[in-house]
Amino acid sequence: GEGRLTGVTVQKVDENRAPVPGTEMHFDCDTLLLSVGLIPENELSQQAGVEMSPLTQGAVVDDSLQTSKEGIFACGNVLHVHDLVDFVSMEAARAGRNAALYAAGRLAGQNKEVAVKAGEGVRYVVPQRISRGEDVSLAFRVTTPSSGRVIEVRDGERVLKTKEETRLHPAEMVWVEMGKMDLEDINSLEVRVR
Repeated sequence: GEGRLTGVTVQKVDENRAPVPGTEMHFDCDTLLLSVGLIPENELSQQAGVEMSPLTQGAVVDDSLQTSKEGIFACGNVLHVHDLVDFVSMEAARAGRNAALYAAGRLAGQNKEVAVKAGEGVRYVVPQRISRGEDVSLAFRVTTPSSGRVIEVRDGERVLKTKEETRLHPAEMVWVEMGKMDLEDINSLEVRVR
């Protein structure tokens, strides 16, 4: 009821998330605010046998947002946790457009698939592989907060793109637009912060 003091009891858990007896602590409070991380909802992806990323805890996709299961596309928080709904909307439009192309038999890839890796200072990159090379957009999160840095997209020692960033934070997604890419000239992609 209003004005009634309540409380919260917290307890340590072990590596299996089981409560550790004797570690309980009680705090009197009238309001509790939880600020917790999210994980993608992936029950349907797992049931479909889609390859999952241990880093994003979402589906592994190519640049069309198609998963490892042909004809299944992923976007939004099924793919990775987003900080802005605008990014979810952009991904949803891309996934929908590519799903329609797939249904019409017009989602052709190039002859070669290129892996995308997270390099120095980058936690993960989505997509994890490029197969079409049309309008390629890389989304990623950095490992630590920093300022005045440069994002590099590399193929080995060759720098394909740089982007200056005044401020980087792990909680905020970063995007690099690569545009059209000829995959025959690329061995792999690595996104890094320097």
